[in-house]
Amino acid sequence: MPTGTPYQGHIPPYPAIRVDAFSVPREGDYHTTHLHLLTHTHTDHIVGLESMSFGQLVVCSQDAKSMLLRAEKYPDRIAFDQKRISQKVRPWAHLRTYSRIGRKNGLSRDLLRPIALNAPERYQLDGEEVVTVTAIDANHCPGSVMYLIEGSKGAVLHTGDMRAEPSFVENLKRNPFLAKYILPDPELDFRTEPASQDNSKHLYTTLEAIYLDTACLIGTVDVPTKIAATSGLIQLMGLYSVTTRFFINIWTWGYEDILKAVSKAFGCKIHVDRYKKVIYSSLQSDPLLNVITTEDPYSTRFHACERFNRCACVPSEDSEVVYVNAVECPVLTWDVWRKATQIRLLAGERVKSLIVPLARHSTLPELQHFVSIFKPKRVVPNTVLPRFRGADWACIPVMFRSSMAPGGAERVMEDMRANGYSIWADVHLPLDKGRSLISSNSAGLISQDDPVDLNGHSFTAASRTFSHRHGRTLRAGQPMRPLRLQCC
Repeated sequence: MPTGTPYQGHIPPYPAIRVDAFSVPREGDYHTTHLHLLTHTHTDHIVGLESMSFGQLVVCSQDAKSMLLRAEKYPDRIAFDQKRISQKVRPWAHLRTYSRIGRKNGLSRDLLRPIALNAPERYQLDGEEVVTVTAIDANHCPGSVMYLIEGSKGAVLHTGDMRAEPSFVENLKRNPFLAKYILPDPELDFRTEPASQDNSKHLYTTLEAIYLDTACLIGTVDVPTKIAATSGLIQLMGLYSVTTRFFINIWTWGYEDILKAVSKAFGCKIHVDRYKKVIYSSLQSDPLLNVITTEDPYSTRFHACERFNRCACVPSEDSEVVYVNAVECPVLTWDVWRKATQIRLLAGERVKSLIVPLARHSTLPELQHFVSIFKPKRVVPNTVLPRFRGADWACIPVMFRSSMAPGGAERVMEDMRANGYSIWADVHLPLDKGRSLISSNSAGLISQDDPVDLNGHSFTAASRTFSHRHGRTLRAGQPMRPLRLQCC
């Protein structure tokens, strides 16, 4: 589970459900798990599933199941590609096993139970308690979903990791399974009574809680939408000669929008390594990724192969290769850098590195807007970084006070007390004070204000995972080196 997940992944008021947490709970966790939910397959969300002793059913999307069963760790897949080992090593393949019956193989067990998007499924918990679970696209990476859980104790929305950009939120407003939890626009709200949990008296109901992706909670600036980021990149790439070779540093799942934009704009396929092709060809919800990618490195000038085991067309020592790296930066910074780079390219200057600010998590402005369309009774962070000692959680009552139902801030403090953060829950923390405490405890932790220098401009490196953000300086002509492909 992500670092510092409250309630060790359990989601009150349904503590029998555990999300993205599969390892043995710490001492003192007295809740028995009757339903495991997996939101996506980034490494920090599948801790415990690699253990051969894990034997409970896990609900996930069909694509997440396909990706997990085929997943290979970086050293193993490189060793296989370089023929240093003869067989693929798939650490999570044991979640589906086969037994030999005579001369035929029969399915022995399959712990991964796929759930279709926007198709409610009923699950039995302990006793007679039954919940209805609906999986909804999370706009984070292939196979990622959020979960709407409905039952006798009300409804909960667990976002997993998500990018709540404006277009995504507008689509959510039209989702029929979320409709009764979404408030009307303020200027169109003429109700005389607020929403209630009692469906027999009211058409609309308040969510008991949103378990929110808080990976970039401390980022207070607006970041470019995915379309704005990829469109800006394509405009710059189009200024190079038609013989220019590009290495696109797709180091983890979630940057596939870059591949789609490049393929569409230039009308060609993208070369990817064996492992990416295996995963892309297995995806049911996004078949385009298989169509636009190829394992033939000589058929295209656009490459997204293994960054530490690149093909002969884009060797690391080739100074003619242009590198494309994902970063995180504010809209204003992106606009200034993009225009400056455009001027340099039009003047004939050789620019060896390009960036694309494609964020896979939402910063605070997007999170506030997302929560405000529901106005839940409380917000629970999916991540509480130990480095901040609870200061990040303590900011939530202020950050989301106007986005929650009345009494929401007090309920957030109750959650903090239940998770051992009473020192913060009993103090009304001003937002500026919370930020200063976070800043003082974040040495070595990259935030929106920790720069990465590229051609004289500052950016935030797209990180391995939100709990392991490390700044680094990019040298011209060198790819950014975030950590391995399995993560965030």
